[in-house]
Amino acid sequence: MQAYVMPILIAVIICFFIAFLLTLPWTIYQYRKYGYFSFWKTFLILSFILYGLSACFLVVFPIPSVRNNCVAIEPGATFTQLRPFQFLRDIKRETSVNWAVPSSYIDLLTARAFYQMFFNILLLFPLGVYLRYFFKKKMGWIFAALIGFCVSLFFEFTQRTAIFGLFKCPYRIFDVDDLITNTFGTVLGFLFAPMFLALIPSRKTLEEQNHFFNKQKIATFGAQLFEVILNIIFARAITNFIFGLFKRPGVIIEEVLFAIVFFILMVIIPVSWKGTTIGSKVVRMKLLPVKGNWWGSFIRRYIIVYMPLLGSALPRIFSKYMGNDLLVNLFVIGVVFLSGVLWVIIFFHIVIRWIKKDKVPYFNRFGQIQAIRNNDDN
Repeated sequence: MQAYVMPILIAVIICFFIAFLLTLPWTIYQYRKYGYFSFWKTFLILSFILYGLSACFLVVFPIPSVRNNCVAIEPGATFTQLRPFQFLRDIKRETSVNWAVPSSYIDLLTARAFYQMFFNILLLFPLGVYLRYFFKKKMGWIFAALIGFCVSLFFEFTQRTAIFGLFKCPYRIFDVDDLITNTFGTVLGFLFAPMFLALIPSRKTLEEQNHFFNKQKIATFGAQLFEVILNIIFARAITNFIFGLFKRPGVIIEEVLFAIVFFILMVIIPVSWKGTTIGSKVVRMKLLPVKGNWWGSFIRRYIIVYMPLLGSALPRIFSKYMGNDLLVNLFVIGVVFLSGVLWVIIFFHIVIRWIKKDKVPYFNRFGQIQAIRNNDDN
């Protein structure tokens, strides 16, 4: 069982790392192109990456401990099995199964060859499901079988060539039965895909959703929230760059510098650029004061966004004063607690308003700012 669990665990770790690296650019792409973040599209792509990695690692792992692995191979060992349906003969040899007596099929559960056949079918079963989803109108089961056969053939060549020469000698065999069972698994996945895809929106539904949000005049709740997050990221990156040019000027100077940079990004730039921040430029959006009061609206917006950030900075500022003074220690602990409570309130407020399909986040509502999607910005 460990031979199956470890490759999948490695695939999960690598997939998590890929998701961590690509989350920001992928989110920017979705908000910029469509104006909203599609959970289902993200889920499908991420799940396909995880499946692809898992399938590849199940094929190549466990790998030899050294590149020159020939010394561990017994003399006369063969790495090619070209006799079709050998697994049926192996099952017959390993068990007392009588194909004419269904009650004897329970013995299959004791045969290693049966489990190998079963997992080979299961290996490319998800591929058939994905093929049915992505190419429903352009592909029949014959084409799915052809693709499954080609993928399986790639896996077998990978094994037979010891990962294309990465190791000196093969450590897994080229088995024609694997081609048969993998291809059969792909076809089964393609045929039974509707049972699994009933829980997932169709491609047509997702395309209609893309078109709907792309034509909206008002920016989505998520796009407005993401614009502020981008500005915070940019402000912190600029602050860290400037801060790095000095010789450790201290936490207070760093936070004052951040407040100034953030003010420039959230107030000076949008007023000067007529409603465009760096973040809104990225997600193709304009911020327009409802009553035409540019300075007042963006200053109010800056204050309500910056206050929680300031609350998070205060513990860092006062932490250096902690020591034997009980009152100072209690004060710092209190500041940390209040800051945490404030962030919890903001988090749940955003989640609740998002679920209720509110169109304006609290900071734009407080600043009386309307976020307009700019579809003409390419």
